[in-house]
Amino acid sequence: MRRRRTSAFYDDPATMRALLAAHQDPTYTRPPSWIRATTRVRHSRLDGRDCWTLQPPRGPHTDLHVLHLHGGGFVEQPGAHHWNFARWLIARLGATVTLPMYPLAPAADHRDIWPFAQHAYEKFLAGHRPEDRIVLGDSCGGGLALALAQRLRDRGEPVPSRIGLFSPWLDLAVGDPLSARIAPDDPVLGIDGLRQAGRWYAAGAELDDPEISPVDADLRGLGRIAAFVGTRDLLLADARRLQRDAEQVGQEIELHEYPGMYHNWIMHPLQEARVARGHLLDFLCR
Repeated sequence: MRRRRTSAFYDDPATMRALLAAHQDPTYTRPPSWIRATTRVRHSRLDGRDCWTLQPPRGPHTDLHVLHLHGGGFVEQPGAHHWNFARWLIARLGATVTLPMYPLAPAADHRDIWPFAQHAYEKFLAGHRPEDRIVLGDSCGGGLALALAQRLRDRGEPVPSRIGLFSPWLDLAVGDPLSARIAPDDPVLGIDGLRQAGRWYAAGAELDDPEISPVDADLRGLGRIAAFVGTRDLLLADARRLQRDAEQVGQEIELHEYPGMYHNWIMHPLQEARVARGHLLDFLCR
């Protein structure tokens, strides 16, 4: 994957439309059999959608509850790497992990996806102490996680104590010149496909609206933030911009950059991912 493109899905809008049905296969919204065999699985419904709560086989060892908002450009179901990552979190943290299956674009847009993410937080985490609430998000899920924390702060509600962002997509216009320079070497993402997914999600709203592209929103008063990104990920620009904006207002943030790594590598079985996951554990356990 480091040497050549292995995913054409985001190359252009036409390719994305042609492959959309396969990437939205509803069977991907159910935990694989190997997850059910190694974790305690609880199914629930929220706003007519599936939610899956996973725990260690003998129950959680801590009060930590993680809400993970999966990536996929708002147009893809979670992949095997999302389920495997949840299992890893459970084993290492002894925590509870919930994955809500939010509706996908273009059939749904931000007016459907965003409220569902908020309802999931309210249902699964609001009953826990703020210090036990963790929100994680990869790619577009990172944008949802950040926007969720901002909305909670604006409503005067407790924010999650830790927000972990993996290759976060925060600028749906993908307008930073750095993204264009990285794009030819990015083995996973393409700018034109991402922009199409962003337009579907925005559904006519301005892409620079903070609830659409949270990179430009006020970052003060949030929980601790850590972002993990590789230098061959065209969303590197978003993570760096997030760090600059946070530091300007005194918001605590960690930016972890990994040379040569591609989009969302942290969830894949690589030595480099094991290193990054060690850094993630340090962040979550402090």
